[in-house]
Amino acid sequence: MATKTQVITNVENHNQLSAEDKTFYERTLLERLLPQLNFYKDAQKKKLPKNQGRTMNFRKFNSLTAPSASLTEGVTPDGNDLDITTITAVVAQEGDYVLISDLIQMTGIDPVLTETSELLGEEAGVVIDNRIQTAISKGTNVYFAGGATTRAGLETAETKHLTADDIKKIVRKLKNANAKRFSDGFYHMQVDPDIAYDLMSDDAWIDVSKYAKPEQMVKGELGKMHGMKFFETTNLSVVDSSATAGTKISVHLAYAYGKDSYACVELDSGAGKPEIIVKPNGSAGSTDPLNQRASAGWKNCFTAVITQPLALVRVETGVGA
Repeated sequence: MATKTQVITNVENHNQLSAEDKTFYERTLLERLLPQLNFYKDAQKKKLPKNQGRTMNFRKFNSLTAPSASLTEGVTPDGNDLDITTITAVVAQEGDYVLISDLIQMTGIDPVLTETSELLGEEAGVVIDNRIQTAISKGTNVYFAGGATTRAGLETAETKHLTADDIKKIVRKLKNANAKRFSDGFYHMQVDPDIAYDLMSDDAWIDVSKYAKPEQMVKGELGKMHGMKFFETTNLSVVDSSATAGTKISVHLAYAYGKDSYACVELDSGAGKPEIIVKPNGSAGSTDPLNQRASAGWKNCFTAVITQPLALVRVETGVGA
């Protein structure tokens, strides 16, 4: 039986679907994928040209330090130096597949290949979302709820869960970093349902149903307060506190950020989305002599990286009962 590596490598030679069928399955993948990509939606998106290696460098010219003193007549000043920051992103190949027997195709009640493509689309969305979170979770710009200064400090914080006052402080943090707002005039924050529940109980919360133009809300948007818009996702991490100072609690991670604070880099293969790969029965040749196996899979070449560290805040908080 072919290994996973062999299946991915040989796909171009063995994919015998008609152009119409392949288009259908790619559309099925996309429909399952898009709702999962809350973080992808807000990312700065870059394409790495084909045949140019796996690495993309982001170069940023940092602001000059303003002179503290006026010029002295007739004296040439020391001048200034350029300060350039380079951020490196290396793409990696992602993907998975499912083998489908001829028997299940002939006896299954559901259209197995279509259902499998939908499941793979959902998986692709989760993988991409996870990779983005892995990248942005490495940022050192952290805010702890309730006045805590460490994760362990959340155990004894006066208010362990996130409040409107915390949101004002996070917005202040982003403003002081000169983080750019999105085109809607707000910073964005990804929260899970437990964090959202705590915030929605606050008088400062404005629900999307009360927007002047609620039809302009985007998918996943919950509401806003103090210059921050909130988006709900169930794909956020929950970790344990250290329990060094008190009783161990569950710490929920959330992310608040401005425009262009992180980027997604994809190989410019022309697809613009994860590629769906379907191989019919018999496409494996002599390794499948009885035409017993088909497969469906996806792959993408992708990475994520923080581009503006001060414009992205990892928020750590407990939640209410």
